[in-house]
Amino acid sequence: MNRQSIHGNDSSGDSPAGRDGRRRGSGPTGKPSAGRGSWFGLRPSTLLALVGIAALLVPLSALSQPADSTSEGGKLAQLRKQFGLSQANLGDVDPTSETIRLATLGLKNVAVTLLWDRANHYKKVEDWTNLSAALEQMTKLQPNFYSVWDFQAHNLSYNISVEFDDYHDRYAWVMKGIEFLRQGIGYNQREPRLQGRMGWFIGQKIGRADEKVQYRRLFKADDDFHERDRPGRTLPERDNWLVGNEKYHAGQQLADSGAPLKTTALIFHSEPMMTMINYARALEEDGSFGSAARAAWEKAGKEMRDFAVREIPTTWDVPIRLGLREEELSRASRINEELEKLLPGQFLGMEERLREALAPEMKEAVAVPPMDRTDAQQRAAYAAGEMTRVSWPMVAREAPADVRDKARDLSRQWLEANETAEIISRYREIVNFDFWRASCESEVTEPALRAREATWSAAKEFENARLQPAKKFYEDAFVAWREVLDGSTILRNDTITNEDINDYILRYRKVLEQLDEPFPKPFVLQDVVDRTLPMAPPPMPTGMSSDPNTPPVNTPRPTGETRELEVPPDARPPGP
Repeated sequence: MNRQSIHGNDSSGDSPAGRDGRRRGSGPTGKPSAGRGSWFGLRPSTLLALVGIAALLVPLSALSQPADSTSEGGKLAQLRKQFGLSQANLGDVDPTSETIRLATLGLKNVAVTLLWDRANHYKKVEDWTNLSAALEQMTKLQPNFYSVWDFQAHNLSYNISVEFDDYHDRYAWVMKGIEFLRQGIGYNQREPRLQGRMGWFIGQKIGRADEKVQYRRLFKADDDFHERDRPGRTLPERDNWLVGNEKYHAGQQLADSGAPLKTTALIFHSEPMMTMINYARALEEDGSFGSAARAAWEKAGKEMRDFAVREIPTTWDVPIRLGLREEELSRASRINEELEKLLPGQFLGMEERLREALAPEMKEAVAVPPMDRTDAQQRAAYAAGEMTRVSWPMVAREAPADVRDKARDLSRQWLEANETAEIISRYREIVNFDFWRASCESEVTEPALRAREATWSAAKEFENARLQPAKKFYEDAFVAWREVLDGSTILRNDTITNEDINDYILRYRKVLEQLDEPFPKPFVLQDVVDRTLPMAPPPMPTGMSSDPNTPPVNTPRPTGETRELEVPPDARPPGP
């Protein structure tokens, strides 16, 4: 059978029309024919493609199946949930939110700006219903914008709650702000800052407000909140500081898993320690002492030790651990000794040469006592100090050739250890690490526990006008405080600690005044009294007369001694 018998009589031969007709499979009448191997007029290759598409729909459907209340969804939904790439669960994908964002036709930011203005207006006119609606619309448009959740939650818990008189209403609005943050966490499950803010609100707003006694009681009894937050939480675990600590740890776990922490890491990671310290102090304020207070301070101490060994990024791009300052100073001391053995006397020799090279006016300025220098001499002395400053890297550059490489390597290590210790010291000061560590170490001791309990009991007895028991408790407390201060140099020199104890002493004076008894001398805490006495008024400038009828000027109380960086003597370069 020839080719024409299959495709029909092609009178057009090899003309273009004939080739076109054969390409389309048309017969003599111009109508398409089914042809061999076709089905519904489709070619085999087309049929195979359709069958392949249909077959691929099955695995694609299984892979992309969204999660719901009964299923974890397909593989893609599980991966999205695991790595936090999007709202993988159907409960987090809000159709209303998506519809509103599409309806703005690219003007979402304009709409959000208008809603922020509207929310501020509703707050001013105290239209709480429309304010809540505006906030809801705002979160629909920007569910993944951190500032919306943070600012408006603060607005609800801090600014709006104070507009009400009844503390029950205030507490309700505080909890609205906290629940607002919970809603934001649902949309932003990889945002550690929202967990931290929720911990801050639960801890600070409930535990520090003027109504903290009522708030803490209501929070413990808030079954609805605790069932939503963590079902099965026991009554002792419902303390607001403990719940806040849980939230901070949740934020830390997110940060440790790789979620970006877009805030100051030092402050963020210090909060678990501070919440446990506040928890221990809250127990003592409530009158819980003994084993309960000791256990709370032990937990605070554990948080402090965890914080001390946690790696903290710095602005110098050098990660640090706050607890390693002493180790770095010890390392610098060992290297200093090695360098002195390697280059004996060269450090002091370079200092002497630089001092000899100073200009005469600089030498004269250095010889004048600092308090007697004029402004020009102060500037000259400062410049002289900078010009005669010597470091081991400077000495190593002039070392003999046979030991120069080793000296340079050791001097580099010495400089690195000292710089790291200095960075750690600066970061410690930001969070007052030395004081809080000393507090955690001291508060678990028997004298500190006795001092806190006796001070609390004295205050209660005084409130109830039982003066003799109050006097006895205060005196017992002062003996215990003496032991506490003698056991900690940091607490003994701390201004705030001395002022707190001096407040107890002032109350003790009031008790003695009502009993018509003199203040005891010698007093067991006389050094505390001396450190907190007001400073004497400054002397009258020369040539000015003082009016005897003018009361003395009230000068500010001292803020404490200026403490320099503590460096062991053997860690410093040798001096004259």
